[in-house]
Amino acid sequence: MARRRNQVVFDSWDSYVSQAEDKPLFISFDVEAAQQDLTDTLTHCARVVIPVHKPNQNGGPVSPESERLYELEDELCAALVQHRVVCRLVGRLTCDGVRELVFQLEDWESFRPAVGDWMMAHQEYEIDVSEHEGWDFFDDCIRPTPEIWLLLADQSVVRSLIEAGSDPEKEHALEFVFTGEAPSLRKAARRLKDRGYVEQAPTDVTEGEIVMVKKMVLDEEAIIAESQANAELAEKCGINYDGWGAEVVP
Repeated sequence: MARRRNQVVFDSWDSYVSQAEDKPLFISFDVEAAQQDLTDTLTHCARVVIPVHKPNQNGGPVSPESERLYELEDELCAALVQHRVVCRLVGRLTCDGVRELVFQLEDWESFRPAVGDWMMAHQEYEIDVSEHEGWDFFDDCIRPTPEIWLLLADQSVVRSLIEAGSDPEKEHALEFVFTGEAPSLRKAARRLKDRGYVEQAPTDVTEGEIVMVKKMVLDEEAIIAESQANAELAEKCGINYDGWGAEVVP
């Protein structure tokens, strides 16, 4: 992976909501860092912890403090770039009145002074820094699980269809794709038919793929539940679930 030595924030980010001690945990993450194995690089982890002054009922900031926290983040990243600190912002967590910025970095000697100067310039917040080794925190608390990756993919397809002109209240023929060995595909097809699916067209399972269709409105929660059920079915049958697509229905 090529990277500029002083690039701190990369372009592709996504977000999801989890739970921490029965409280909502809002997670934004660097997609490339989550999709790749970067554990041999940037082997130190720093969590910059910023208490939210006036959190809402979900534990997050409200305007104008929400904008202010993003300004602080931008200022910190700019300072790290200016000081040529080799690091990468890989996550942003918000939970129970606390905002955390998670960095992976090459060495503490260059990181600490830059962050210390930034903290001194913003003493209106009682900022703390928690230091760790390796990528364990990112792996345990930020990197999406297979279930979360599937949820994000489903959300992306639904939103892309709506942006392309689909009416979310109208039924769409959702085409769910499965690949694997013929006997297992036949078994999965039978079970899917019991759940109201039909074959897209007469299929030769010996080619290693089936496309099963179910008509649904573009209800994100319902589609995510259907997709999760299909992933579980695929695992039980020993095949692969490759997601779904649909034509635009104006």
